[in-house]
Amino acid sequence: MTARPLRSAQPVRTGFRVVGGRSSRRPNVGPFVAFTIVVVASMLGIVLARTSLDAGAFELADIGRRIAEEQERSQLLQLEVAELSSPTRIGPLAEELGLVYPEERQVLFVEGLDDTPDLMVESDAGVAMGGQP
Repeated sequence: MTARPLRSAQPVRTGFRVVGGRSSRRPNVGPFVAFTIVVVASMLGIVLARTSLDAGAFELADIGRRIAEEQERSQLLQLEVAELSSPTRIGPLAEELGLVYPEERQVLFVEGLDDTPDLMVESDAGVAMGGQP
């Protein structure tokens, strides 16, 4: 048996050497991902809030327009009521229907109520109406 000779304790130089200072670890991307998610969520929140405000503004403008239309309609109806309730219009119509001013004061009792009137109201025409309200 032959024994092999022991290797020497000195390293063999092959032309390669170890360079220190550089880590072989992967970079930590967790904070970057978290920051990106927060930024994207914030942007979406801003867009949704702005869209909601704009929709509310459109609805408010529509309500304002409808209010203006209804105010104009109300003014026209008030004018029509004023024209139809004018005494110069009602007088001739009443005469055509046979209505006249009474010549003397008359008391009118409404049937179906008590015989003694609790309420006496005198109108401009001089007629008192009696009965319970």
